[in-house]
Amino acid sequence: MSYLSFILSACLALTSVLTCSAQIRTVSAEKLAKVASPRLSRDSAALAFDTRHIKAGQMSEDDAPSVYRYRLTNAGDGPLEIKRLTTTCSCVTATCSRTSLRPSETTEIVVRYDPEGHSGRFERKIFVYTQDGDDPAAVLRLSVDVTAGSDLSDEYPVQMGHIRLRRAEVMFIKGEKAVEKIRFVNIGKVPVSLECERVFLPECLDFTTRPEMTGPDEEGEIVISYDPEKGGEKAEVPVVIKGLGVPPRQSSIKVKMKL
Repeated sequence: MSYLSFILSACLALTSVLTCSAQIRTVSAEKLAKVASPRLSRDSAALAFDTRHIKAGQMSEDDAPSVYRYRLTNAGDGPLEIKRLTTTCSCVTATCSRTSLRPSETTEIVVRYDPEGHSGRFERKIFVYTQDGDDPAAVLRLSVDVTAGSDLSDEYPVQMGHIRLRRAEVMFIKGEKAVEKIRFVNIGKVPVSLECERVFLPECLDFTTRPEMTGPDEEGEIVISYDPEKGGEKAEVPVVIKGLGVPPRQSSIKVKMKL
C-alpha cells in the first residue's frame, strides 16, 4: 500500500469513528444520580405525606387511565408553596389544586397513569418542587405492573388512526348494482362517527356506517353502495375517511371497478 493510500484509509476510518460517536448520546452519571436519588431541598422536612409510594394493582394496556392520590400536610412552621410537579414518564401526569399551604394545612397531589403502550413492570417518580431552590422537596413513587393489551392485528389488520379494519379495498363489477361491507373496531378512547370526503366520491357510490356512532372497543360496519344508474364510474376511486388524525393516503379505502 502506498503512503497516500494509507493516509486516505486512515482518514476514512477516522471519519467513520467520528460519525458513529456523533450519533451516540451519553448521559452523565451525575444526571442519572439526580433521577435515581436526587438531593432534596431544605423544605423536605416540612412535607408530610400519608404515603410516598403507591403500588398499583395489575392492569392492562387496554385499561382506562387510573388516578392515585398522595395526601400532603405542611408540617413546617411557615407557609409552603408547591411551585411545580414533574414526572419521569409522559404516561404519568401530576396536578395539585391547592398549592399554598399554611402550617398544618393539607392538600392532595393527584397522579394520573395511562397504561396504553407501556406494558411491563415499572416504577415512575413524581418530583415535588417548592419555593426553596431548584432541588425537589419530595420524591413520590408509583409502581405499576401492566400486561400487554389484546392484539387485533390478525382480525383487523388495517389500522387507520384510531380504528382498525378487516380490509381497505373493495371491488364492484361495472353495471351490477351491489353493496360491500367492511367491519371495523374503534380502538380509541372516545366514540367515533365516520364520514368520508364526499368531494372525491362519484355519483354511483355512497358511504354510510352502522351504527352511526361507535364507542370505544365497539365494532361497526362501513357500507359502500354502488348504483350504476347514477353514473360516474371510474376504474379506481379512493374513499377518504375524515377525522382519523392521519393523512388521506393513510385513511383511504380503495374502490376498484371491474370492467
